[in-house]
Amino acid sequence: MPVGRERQVGIAKDLFTAMGIAREDAARRQDWVLRGFRQFDAPVSLVLTCDRALDGGAVCHFDLGALFYGIVLAAWDRGLGTVINGQGIMRSDIVREVARIPAEEVIMTCVAMGWPDEEFAANGVKARREGVGEFARFVGFEG
Repeated sequence: MPVGRERQVGIAKDLFTAMGIAREDAARRQDWVLRGFRQFDAPVSLVLTCDRALDGGAVCHFDLGALFYGIVLAAWDRGLGTVINGQGIMRSDIVREVARIPAEEVIMTCVAMGWPDEEFAANGVKARREGVGEFARFVGFEG
């Protein structure tokens, strides 16, 4: 299993364990999936788009990532919680219709935003991170 996939499975296991959802509990697992489609019931959902003419280049994607990263940091600085959630746009046809996004714009991703519920078990789960040495190599710098 690739390392990235292993981390995804690990965080999913940690989330379900924290929420008390057993692997066999199909109904509660499905409810969690549906919450993701509903943007975790957040009061605000930002949908990031770009002009279709710009979609062919990676620079546009990096720029949009930096924009959303800045929005997330600014929101957290003001006490808001955020979830960058690609699942919320998996049915981009519905998102496009509800948000009145024209066909000339490409839907990239979205961010659910609201006041965090500190009592909700999933909000206490922290992703396990690899050390920098596991995924980066520095050439020409002294450590």
